[in-house]
Amino acid sequence: MKICLVYPNLDGTPQSLDIGVAYLATHIDERTSHEVKIIDLTFHRRDWEDYLKAELEKFKPDAIGISVVSLYFDHARRVAREIKEYADIPIIAGGYQPIMEPEVTIEAEEFDAICTGDGEYALDEYLTALKKKGNLREVKGIWFKEDGKVIKNEKREYNRDLDSLATPNYDLFDDIDKYLYYLQRLYIIGTRGCPYACTFCAESVLNQLNPGKRFRERSPRKYVQEIEYLYNKYKDRGMKLAHLYDAVFTFSDQWFAEWADEYKKRGLHKVLGYSTFLKADRRNASEEKLKLLSETGCLQVRIGIESGDDDLRERVINKKGSGDNVAMDVINTCNRYGFIVKTYNILGIPGDTKKSMQKTFNYSRTPFIHVPLYFSYTPLPGTPLAKCVNAMNESSSSEKMYSFHYSRGARNEGVPQYYVPLLILKSYVYFGSRLMWNTFIANPVTFFPRILSRIFRGFTLGCPLLAASGYALIDPTFWPNISKRIKKRWKRSSPKAR
Repeated sequence: MKICLVYPNLDGTPQSLDIGVAYLATHIDERTSHEVKIIDLTFHRRDWEDYLKAELEKFKPDAIGISVVSLYFDHARRVAREIKEYADIPIIAGGYQPIMEPEVTIEAEEFDAICTGDGEYALDEYLTALKKKGNLREVKGIWFKEDGKVIKNEKREYNRDLDSLATPNYDLFDDIDKYLYYLQRLYIIGTRGCPYACTFCAESVLNQLNPGKRFRERSPRKYVQEIEYLYNKYKDRGMKLAHLYDAVFTFSDQWFAEWADEYKKRGLHKVLGYSTFLKADRRNASEEKLKLLSETGCLQVRIGIESGDDDLRERVINKKGSGDNVAMDVINTCNRYGFIVKTYNILGIPGDTKKSMQKTFNYSRTPFIHVPLYFSYTPLPGTPLAKCVNAMNESSSSEKMYSFHYSRGARNEGVPQYYVPLLILKSYVYFGSRLMWNTFIANPVTFFPRILSRIFRGFTLGCPLLAASGYALIDPTFWPNISKRIKKRWKRSSPKAR
């Protein structure tokens, strides 16, 4: 059987490589008898219909798989409708959306089947059953339509042995070199799931949806081996950074210590910096763990602050352990080690007020947070926080309310509809200007030539001008000098500021 895996990103913004698609395609390519092709629409927003049709006509697949996250659900349905216009082949949806909302997803007329859990083995068995005209009812983790009825097969246990999976082959993406140009990093993961349950996040419910343990760790040493393999393969094609995508990278003490030991033994700390998520509490961001991050070449930590209001953060979002200035203490210590601190902030969550949102904005104004990103609250279906939403501040768009691009946050009393988008715009102007200035000060000679050349080339490659400018600014080439400047600034700061 031949299958095309479609990534329906119609925005044209190369935010990240889809790790799920990479794992799935590699498994099908290397571990099964089926053939696979990835069709990624990210760099084809201007002609995606023609590009999609041409690629399908060349490959002639027997089935289509579409990666569907809730925020891009409408994109995925639009792409599936386009395919149905000229190809009478089964379309199966996989990803977070069908896992979290299987009933809603299978009801969509564009999809013939959905995968309700990990997809590597389920998709293999599904394709084999199609090829042999076998019984689809025997494939665990699959729902499908038969004679107008939805058949709901038994759920499949989460994959326990992550080390048995193949190393993702990113060359299966036709546009991998474009990704490497924009991002200059590859997205790599050594765990699946998260032991925490923040109420806005999909992980808060995924533990309950399938049998087996959701949070799983692969061998830390094999994780490092994969990073080294990918670096050696792609370093001459633009890979300058490892983007670790583990939800809680430093969670397990021994696991992280073994990872750090292996990373240093292989000398990667001298040649390949990395960026990682960090939970700003005493367990995940202890002095010992921050020191290990520094010794292994970490350049950036990505921290979910969500709200500058301690009560909202701990009570509503359920992000325990970061209140009472703990998160800010962690951030200040990160500056001591020279880490670039990137934070994620959400405006318009249920219970947010103008005062609490301004508090969130002010929280980011400290010079110890270098890249604060702001988003409007978008209720992910099935999450605890989404159940608290009575109404959303929607635009006139016909897109569903959970579409990231049209959400303006929950409709909170005393907060006008315009307030969230206005504050988000203010944040990007204010903090974007600050980031640009700090990057220039740290790299005065190379800043303008590199920024301008990357913006021009990015735009010619099809990326929106604003996005091309943004990706030029976060160039990892600038990071080592920024890191040195962060350490110097911290040393100059008063003990009180620290």
